[in-house]
Amino acid sequence: MSKLQNFYYQNVALKEGHWKKQRDELIETYLKIEDDDLLHPFRKLANLPNKGHGLVGWYGSGASTFGQKLGAFAKLYLVTGDIRLKEKAIRLADGWGECLAASDSVADCNGTYNYDKLMGGFLDLYEYLGYEPAKEYVRALTKSADARLDKEVCRDGLQIMSGDMIEWYTLPEQIYRAYQLTGEQLYLDFAKVWDYDYFWDKLLAGDFKIGPRHAYSHVNSLSSAAMAYETTKNEEYLRAIEIAYKEILDHHTFATGGYGPAECLFADEEGYLGDSIKASWDADKRHIHYRDFGNSIRQRDDRWGSCEVSCCSWAVFKLTRYLMELTGEARYGGWAEKLLYNGCGGQPSITQDGKVMYYADYFINGGLKSTEDGRLQDNGASFEWQCCTGTFPQDVAEYANLLYYYSEKGLFVSQYLPSDVTFSIGDKQVRLENTSFYPKEKELRFVVHAETPVTTALHFRVPSWATGSNTVCINKEKVNTSILPDTWLTLEREWKEGDEITISFEFVLRFESVDSYAPEVAALVYGPIVLACNKMTLFDGDRENPEEWIEPIQKDGYSFAFRTKPGHVKPYEHLTREFYPYYEIPQMQWYYMYSRFTK
Repeated sequence: MSKLQNFYYQNVALKEGHWKKQRDELIETYLKIEDDDLLHPFRKLANLPNKGHGLVGWYGSGASTFGQKLGAFAKLYLVTGDIRLKEKAIRLADGWGECLAASDSVADCNGTYNYDKLMGGFLDLYEYLGYEPAKEYVRALTKSADARLDKEVCRDGLQIMSGDMIEWYTLPEQIYRAYQLTGEQLYLDFAKVWDYDYFWDKLLAGDFKIGPRHAYSHVNSLSSAAMAYETTKNEEYLRAIEIAYKEILDHHTFATGGYGPAECLFADEEGYLGDSIKASWDADKRHIHYRDFGNSIRQRDDRWGSCEVSCCSWAVFKLTRYLMELTGEARYGGWAEKLLYNGCGGQPSITQDGKVMYYADYFINGGLKSTEDGRLQDNGASFEWQCCTGTFPQDVAEYANLLYYYSEKGLFVSQYLPSDVTFSIGDKQVRLENTSFYPKEKELRFVVHAETPVTTALHFRVPSWATGSNTVCINKEKVNTSILPDTWLTLEREWKEGDEITISFEFVLRFESVDSYAPEVAALVYGPIVLACNKMTLFDGDRENPEEWIEPIQKDGYSFAFRTKPGHVKPYEHLTREFYPYYEIPQMQWYYMYSRFTK
């Protein structure tokens, strides 16, 4: 049924660069987390001898990201071959199993959120590491969940999450997956209980007045629809997620691909994206207050931020992978590209004490990257070791898994991080190496490595923004072929050792408005890279032709930099402004992603 297959975290290697550095730093940080601290909550439940004090913050309140960390260790092991990751994953899983054997409460204490994350982690260990005890663990968790969870939870109102029923609509993905991996009817029956038909049917009907929803988990619920489609073959599930992809990307995302100001998607107020990045004193703000995902009216608080970046990136990475595999269409790499470079790609490292940049800020009056959160829960727990510390390691494990796909039609290159991939054509091994430092460099360079000549097709995704003068050369000779945005550029021939492919997608400056209700508020984008301004500004310039008044400059520390010509910063004719890649801006340096234009 799938049109494409991915490499399931194998045969792909990242080269040195920004994204590999992010991944390597995270691996070292997570390997240093003491096993005793990760297992502490479960040993306490099971009344087993316990060492240490456990982790603070969210994790200390329920070990909510234990399963995600297990899955990340397994995937990162496959991606890197670092045996320490596999050993840690198995030690932790064995330790959890000892707790389960000592007390049923270890399986019985989980609400929907923890159940979902534990299922994902143990299924990752079973599928990717061949860890057999995981089959019994997921069976015990599911039987307990079947007996305890509220199957009559509200399905069609706004108050659909409460108590232990947090994000229940994300459950089908992993339960359908358990059925696919084991064939046990228990999982198929239980997965169908949690299908989010209300939301998916609304999408099918083209009814997008859904009301405020939790952003990350509702995009995440689309992966449940994808697994429902893979399992049942019902085409309506696939149509629902295709409709959702277009609706959310076209109308509910920022230039970065981020979404969910105050974690809210489908807010009732028109123009909520633009309003969310304006200050409360802004005269052009349509609504002084905003609505959060719980349908509460609130004043703006910068602690909420514009995008729950680690979690939102993870939901999109999964969704686009499903769509790419199920449809084979190049356009579904677009949203992942945005967040790969401008979402999680722009995050600072997680600290050893579990602090992470929870939100990315796109405010007109400025933002900062910081791992200091500044919020405190009612029970006194801080925002350390919280949900994003479960999804960010999944993100960086997925970097390598987003890049390449394959089918009987050849190899498909979806994303362009410096890397190489090894694949088979019949009984022949071929390696394709991306030797460029894209997107720091605008030109893509690939080298084919094959011991003997091999005939196959290589397909390269043409980004949606590549509307300019695009070119492709093989061994320095230009190839006359159509290169259209959101399609595959296909090169089929007999490939020999050392054949070189050079592709140039023209990077051009463009302003992207925040939404149709605030066209005068826009972010500057260069190719796939969102740029941020160095000062808050009212611009007077042609938004349709920024190259006429914004020119490139050299700036230490940045791959690209631009400066406005004098005469475009209101009301001071002599002033200029500079722009830098958002993902390269360091912590605690003010930036201004969205700027205002004169009307």
